[in-house]
Amino acid sequence: MEKCLICNQNDANQTGSHIVPHFLVKRIYNEEGESKRDKELGFAIDENDSKMFFGRAILPEKLEDIYGPVDEQLLEQNNIDGIVDNFFCDTCEKKLAIIESEYSKSLKIISPPNTSYQTNKISFLGFIFWTSVIWRISIMPNSGFKLKDKDEKKLQRILSKYLNIDINSIVIDVEDSDLLDIGYKILRAPNFSDTFPTFQYGHPFSERPYFLVIDEYIIYLYFKKSHLKGMINDFFGSYPLQEMSKFNTPFQIEEIYSVDFNDYKAIIDKMVKFFAEKKISKLVSKLDLLHQRLLPNQGRKMDLRLKEKILKNIANSDVKPGKRNLENELKIMQETIMEFYQVKE
Repeated sequence: MEKCLICNQNDANQTGSHIVPHFLVKRIYNEEGESKRDKELGFAIDENDSKMFFGRAILPEKLEDIYGPVDEQLLEQNNIDGIVDNFFCDTCEKKLAIIESEYSKSLKIISPPNTSYQTNKISFLGFIFWTSVIWRISIMPNSGFKLKDKDEKKLQRILSKYLNIDINSIVIDVEDSDLLDIGYKILRAPNFSDTFPTFQYGHPFSERPYFLVIDEYIIYLYFKKSHLKGMINDFFGSYPLQEMSKFNTPFQIEEIYSVDFNDYKAIIDKMVKFFAEKKISKLVSKLDLLHQRLLPNQGRKMDLRLKEKILKNIANSDVKPGKRNLENELKIMQETIMEFYQVKE
């Protein structure tokens, strides 16, 4: 058996590990009105494809609304995004759970928009919690987010050294080189997910700082404090709010900058628009490649009328949401092309 990715000593015998803690995941993915485990119901989307996943406790009639007829193949192929087996040992899993349980209490703490507040009275708790989450997202295959190798290794060393069953027993080494130049800023729109959908997203290309959105939180992780004075990245219009937030280090109690709903929604709307444009751009590129293979002597671009018709047919498809994936798109492409060129089967 492989060794635990945190301690590198014990066997990775833990199954069903959440990459992002359940108290946050349930606010993103769970069926509306549900907070229990096994009630997950969400999408994992990238520029190439999308897939839907569901927990074991989702009722059959709900699955039929989303997928149509439910068969054994659908149940067997279902993999809940963000839940992994044999990454960690049971001891390290318990250490993570202790940190998560303590940090989850901070959800009840809020402050008015455009003010800062402390999430707890334990220095280092916020830092170890968020770095554990970001590191786990980075090591998860196909998460869309990846730390640089040296940064990922640094966080693993920190977690291995400082995670503890007893939070009060954690002793921070003030001369630990791994802790001396690292920190983060964090924004939150408290209870935003009670009203609006939220999601998990890690910017795939930003490193100074790393940028992540998880539920109603936006986290900016810096591996060098000097990066605060580096090139400005607008991050979907969040930069002015980022400027207002405090730079948290491992040696202090975490402070979060509270964001107004309208400001947070404006950031989310820009992100969604960006995702949609990336998705369409990728699809258009695929159509041009398909055109080159089918009609190699008729230019590099597909006929604009055909391209627009394919995009329209995909957008207006009456296929169930759970089956709106690459396979479905390819089928619509084929049918539309055959109709456009009046090709009979």
